[in-house]
Amino acid sequence: MLTLVLIAVTVLFLMLCVMDMLTNIPIAHNTVDSIRCCLNPHGTTTGQLLTERSMANMRLVKAFNLSNTFVSNNQSIHSTFVSQARALLKGSNKLGWLHFRDLSTQAVQTELLELNAAQTQVPFDSFIQCVTLRVVLIGLLDVDASVDSFAREDIITATGHINRLWALSKKPESIPPCLLPQLNDALRRLIPDTQKYPNPVDFVIPSWETLWRVVAIAVGYSHQDEAMSDVFSAFYSSPGPKTFSGHGTRLSPKNIVDETMRLHPPSKRIGRMKTNPVFRYLPSPVVQLLQQLLPSRITRKESADVAEIQRSADIWGPDSGKFNPARFLSSSSPTKEQSEALKYVFGGGPLRCIGASWAPIAVGVICSAVLTVISDCDDLRIVKGREIGDREGWSDWYIERF
Repeated sequence: MLTLVLIAVTVLFLMLCVMDMLTNIPIAHNTVDSIRCCLNPHGTTTGQLLTERSMANMRLVKAFNLSNTFVSNNQSIHSTFVSQARALLKGSNKLGWLHFRDLSTQAVQTELLELNAAQTQVPFDSFIQCVTLRVVLIGLLDVDASVDSFAREDIITATGHINRLWALSKKPESIPPCLLPQLNDALRRLIPDTQKYPNPVDFVIPSWETLWRVVAIAVGYSHQDEAMSDVFSAFYSSPGPKTFSGHGTRLSPKNIVDETMRLHPPSKRIGRMKTNPVFRYLPSPVVQLLQQLLPSRITRKESADVAEIQRSADIWGPDSGKFNPARFLSSSSPTKEQSEALKYVFGGGPLRCIGASWAPIAVGVICSAVLTVISDCDDLRIVKGREIGDREGWSDWYIERF
């Protein structure tokens, strides 16, 4: 009997040693098939998917004190969040895209007021961030206010602190303790409804943080391209799902936005914490006990490398690294693999972003307002930097009055 116990302990010790090595080796899935299996494995319950996602997102709890479905495996929290998000999307769609365009126009005009004789330039990224947040607050989150009524200090604090906290959440250094309280105070002044939004970051981050970046990148590519600028100008006159998608062989706003998200996916890598396959061979009670005692030992970090498949020459051809919205024209319809690859910019499986059909049109409308308002002013221009940025990398881009 003692011999069997020693053998069992030895085997368990060796397994844990192996786990130590394996859990420190993250796995990146970089094919359409493997990403599909990572995000929506066969036979996995919604509860398991929520657990895998929430464990991978724990850094966001530390940085933002999030409490939504992205950091929780509680199915009730998930259902409540999804229901509220769907109601917000339905409300935005009901008001219509003309209303959304007018909000976007007002937001652009409000931010342009910062340009005067004393200040002839504003940073491009900050400008887009502030415009997008003003639009999201009213056009999606249904805050009862006017676009220009929000205190600029609060808009600047909210946008700046979210970006800074997001960047810090990926680093080992400690986060300055003043940032989150300052962010929460600013958001509470912007969104005073405590009943509807007890923790405003739970909705502001998922609705704004990726949206502004796609807008900035699409504007960055389009502002000096006459064909793309004309596309957005026409869309500004008649915004909606049909004019967004276009028809025939003419370039559409959807082509431009799709190519923006392909080449610069909002979520480049979608992380999941998965139970190591070795433990599948252990009895269920043993696995459950180890999950309680040594949770970090039996999981490993896996990620869907969305950025990799969007730039794969095997999928998109030899010009996969080039910005070319014409690749989506009906005359050269995407292959089945290309269509599936592009869908993963919004995630995959049951946890795929529920705003996947709304967000691209919203991007197109905000882009059209930015480009139209600036082009209609003879003394305004976008100063192009050396390269297209992302969350960072816009330091030499400006909106300028000359």
